[in-house]
Amino acid sequence: MLVWRSVSIVICGLIAIACCAAANPQIQIERPILSQYDDGPSVPANYEFLPGDTIFFSCRLLGYQVRETDDTRKVQLHYRIDVRDPFGVPLAEPKAGVISTQLSPEDKHWAPKVRDTIIIPAFAPAGNYRISIEAVDDLDNSRSSLDTTFRVGGHAIRANGALTIQNFRFLRREDDRQPLQIPAYGPGDTLWARFDITGFKLGEKNRLDVDYGLSVLRPTGEVVYSQPVAATEKTESFYPQRWVPGVLSLNLGKDLKPAHYTLVLTAHDRVGEQTCEIREIFDVE
Repeated sequence: MLVWRSVSIVICGLIAIACCAAANPQIQIERPILSQYDDGPSVPANYEFLPGDTIFFSCRLLGYQVRETDDTRKVQLHYRIDVRDPFGVPLAEPKAGVISTQLSPEDKHWAPKVRDTIIIPAFAPAGNYRISIEAVDDLDNSRSSLDTTFRVGGHAIRANGALTIQNFRFLRREDDRQPLQIPAYGPGDTLWARFDITGFKLGEKNRLDVDYGLSVLRPTGEVVYSQPVAATEKTESFYPQRWVPGVLSLNLGKDLKPAHYTLVLTAHDRVGEQTCEIREIFDVE
């Protein structure tokens, strides 16, 4: 009999604890939604956004406390959203918000909705990005946090510790996506090329100052054409730019003799005081 009485007491205690927990829920974050437009459907798990895209983020908060007085029912919450790239660098300043409202009798099942608009920087690298949200119920100081990820496709850049020109490719036309397998042109053609400059240093406020120039050499080493500064990139931004895309075009003279020519491309990092160059061969047939 004593044994059964002890068990009954324990069971009652557990029921009491469970009832107490059910009566006092804590703040929870419902599964977030990532959309291509406001109030749109959630994108598939394998969806890839692109640099420059806008993401519409939303989630709902559940389990919040309500402070009741004789004639009011009040909710008081605050939250913080932080978005970071694959290297842990924030895309923008963390965003904070407050939800402070009075509920009516019809709001029995109301769930506050948190919204945010995330702009992917134009020079964001490909990889997995993370959204972290933390919500706090000011009435009982309970808090909840949740992470969700999204994928950004597009440009793949190799990290470099020094100034480097990478991803160089000769093109037939400016908007070609595929490089020429054999870089050969005829007299009078326009030579197009694209490349990326990486490894430059950043100054205060992520300031960059990069320029590049080019020259063309005959097989003998004689300079056919030279432009010491063909383009310059000077910017400042909250999000650090990790590469500078470059493009060049050369109008090949109709009297240019068939031969193997060397394109010399030189980049300068004015903040880090670095210089690098690459040499690429093309044919005039």
